Amino acid sequence: MAIQYKKSLTVLALVLSCCHLIGCAHTSMNPDYAGPKPLPANIEKEYDYIRFNGEYSSEVLEENKRVVLKQIRFTPSMNIIDMDHDIILDYYDIKSKSKSPVILVLPIFGGSNYFAKTFAEYFSDNGYSSIIVHRQKRYKTFKDLDKMDNILRQIVLDHKQALDWVGMQADLDSEHIGVFGISMGSIKAALISALDKRIKASVMCLAGGNLAEIIATSDEKGVVQRREEYIKEHNISREEFYGLLQSRITCDPINYAEYIDAENSFMVLGRFDSTVPYKNGNELWIKIGKPEKITMLTGHYTAILGLPYIKMKSLDFFNRKLR
Repeated sequence: MAIQYKKSLTVLALVLSCCHLIGCAHTSMNPDYAGPKPLPANIEKEYDYIRFNGEYSSEVLEENKRVVLKQIRFTPSMNIIDMDHDIILDYYDIKSKSKSPVILVLPIFGGSNYFAKTFAEYFSDNGYSSIIVHRQKRYKTFKDLDKMDNILRQIVLDHKQALDWVGMQADLDSEHIGVFGISMGSIKAALISALDKRIKASVMCLAGGNLAEIIATSDEKGVVQRREEYIKEHNISREEFYGLLQSRITCDPINYAEYIDAENSFMVLGRFDSTVPYKNGNELWIKIGKPEKITMLTGHYTAILGLPYIKMKSLDFFNRKLR
């Protein structure tokens, strides 16, 4: 008991020191929020799809006293792009006699899945069955701007089918599903939260809307490289590139933000973020309806300094909404 108490005090001290270091400002939920707008029938029809109810493979990757980590793989039942792919899930199956609530964890744009794993393990340690939905590397292309909108739509359909898989599992509580995303993962989280009401709670870290503007201005290395290659190959200006994106991308969190339930949303923004610019994150926050928010005095990558605080606040939010 004394050891656990000391451990709790150590964690609390770490969280408080991180919070002081990055200068967190907390904004409460908008008290005048009137609720989300209902999803229009035409948008619902746009994202109508064939539900997944088929076969899947399951491989045990790790196991301990509390959790069995399994990798789930299946072919999507609906594919609107010319890119064959499997949907891959890392499923942290907690050993429990009762149904457990679920949190989908959506990774960043590039690099390893370190942050996704960190949060998935943290949530599973605290009684949630966590599921990392693997990103598709083949989706990261600017070679054909005409395909970008359909790629974004396929991302939505992939995540809907991941939710179908959750609904097939007898030990998962499909009535209590949350989603957690960082950076590109949070953009996906915003899309699926607007377009699938099976999501009951959403945490969006370093998110933003107006994807055309984000892609045209972001300083993320992979985005910069692809953007400059396209501009050079087509001999156009950045302004012309931005105009092309604006004319082609409609599957954008900013366009669907008013259908997200602000009451069940929580956002974390970096005031000096230039990768998913703060301006775009704040505009998305306003459009959703001003949900509960934390603003950190960090950039995109220096937000890692607030990792313990973000973990604690995200868990607190999910406990309030999914328990």
